[in-house]
Amino acid sequence: MENVPVPVPVPPFTAEDLLAAAGSKSYGRGEGYLDAVANLAEDDPGVVTAVVYGNDTYGVVLEYGADGLAGNCDCPYGDQGHFCKHCVAVGLTFLRSVENRPADEPGAHTFDLRAYLASLDPHELVDLLDEAAHNDPDLRRRLALRAARTDAGGGPDIAAIREHLGRSLRTYGYLDRHGAHTYAGAVADIAETLRELSDGGHHVAVVDLSGRALGLIGVALGDVDDSDGAITDEGEALVELHAEACAAAPTDPVELADWLLTFQLAGHDWPELRIRDYADPLGDTGIAHYATRLRAVREDRRLVRHLREDLAEVQEDTDALVDALRDDLTHGYAYLRIADVLTDAGRVDEALEWAERGFTEHPNESRLADYLTLRYDAAGRGEDASRVRWEQFRSQPSVAGHRQLLEAARATGAHDRYHTEALQLLRDAIAHPPTRVRATRVLIDILLADEQFDEAWTEAETLGATREQWLRLADGCRTTRPEAAVRTYMREAEALITTTGNNAYARAADLIARARDTSRAADCEQTWQERFTTLRTNHHRKRNLTAALTHRGLT
Repeated sequence: MENVPVPVPVPPFTAEDLLAAAGSKSYGRGEGYLDAVANLAEDDPGVVTAVVYGNDTYGVVLEYGADGLAGNCDCPYGDQGHFCKHCVAVGLTFLRSVENRPADEPGAHTFDLRAYLASLDPHELVDLLDEAAHNDPDLRRRLALRAARTDAGGGPDIAAIREHLGRSLRTYGYLDRHGAHTYAGAVADIAETLRELSDGGHHVAVVDLSGRALGLIGVALGDVDDSDGAITDEGEALVELHAEACAAAPTDPVELADWLLTFQLAGHDWPELRIRDYADPLGDTGIAHYATRLRAVREDRRLVRHLREDLAEVQEDTDALVDALRDDLTHGYAYLRIADVLTDAGRVDEALEWAERGFTEHPNESRLADYLTLRYDAAGRGEDASRVRWEQFRSQPSVAGHRQLLEAARATGAHDRYHTEALQLLRDAIAHPPTRVRATRVLIDILLADEQFDEAWTEAETLGATREQWLRLADGCRTTRPEAAVRTYMREAEALITTTGNNAYARAADLIARARDTSRAADCEQTWQERFTTLRTNHHRKRNLTAALTHRGLT
């Protein structure tokens, strides 16, 4: 009897498709999550669902067909539209199940559900949909909202929409990340309903309903894990709808001003309603009433100052904006904002005075230093520009500050003097224990940036250096101090190996290769070979390390 070959199930996609969709990094991570996949199902042809357990429990949906392979996961990376490691894990698990499927098991068969539903009479369809809604709260909510907003002669049922809105957006305790995504779905449904009402000209109702929705969401977010931003993303549509509806409806400007300020003072983390978005419906009358009420608020908190700033910007009142900003001068940026406001108003002398006052109080505010340097350079005041950069460096030494100091000093011929003074300032700071560590790091970084490698090496041997600095020193001294550079590379490679892990091994192999190349160029390869032989002997049991070394040609 002739042997008939057993048919092998053909997978709908391949591991290569998953690699192409995810990229090598996510694909490699996904391979480590195969045991975390659960509840794998293919209830519909071309749609695979599962959950993956990681830092949280993530829902994954894979879709495949003529258009290719697509994945959706509610993890933070997947929410950004990426084909993540969880999608890879589900895909690989599904492929494994296809390979293990009996050859005589039917494959995916496309069933025309829409055609079946169309064949039902209306009563059967109503019963079927009612049963589905009874078992699916989300579907029930969507259908109820659609029914309430449908204009069946008497117009949409605003009271019913209001009732559904309150029930959907009011929370009863803490919502975790998955609960937040469910809540975000309710917000999206409400926004869709109100958009349809707005398009139908029901602006007064939309003002009321969207305002209620924003208030409920603002309260709810105080006890919700919306770290993915799902709720606030969906809620932005409601913010836009409310402002649009206020502009389109016959709004009382005084009532709107009262509502807006009351909402803002409630202190919700979200949404941040801005008076500028309501300037048109408020008009002069509403803005004046808002200003009167805001002046009566005696609370000394950042929110009130922020509201005063927004109001002054809408009123285009420079003095009022400066007054609001000067209420909190505990940080240098406030002075800079005042200087910018006055500059934009053409009051440049006042702006410069404020910037100078601010820099005197906050010499470590780099943006004030930038502003003053720009102004002084434009006015031909090079010495003043150098003085600002010197004070900035003295208050907070850094490589960037040193570079800016020398750039300013070069214009006046004081480059060498300031360079010498800067290094001396650091050496003086090194003599005092509280500032020793930071000053040492900055000194060596400056010497490295200036390519003064030998001097930097001497300082590092005396004062110490970070691992990153030692490697930069080794790179800079490969020709002048080759044996010392080799010792440094090998020492840092040993330190990496003790941390274990493939990434650490790969970096260690790179350093060992650099040490070998340095020793060959300087004709001191015997020194490197001895250290390398000792290293391999000490770590011969680490197979992944051996593989990394072999990959770099280190045998």
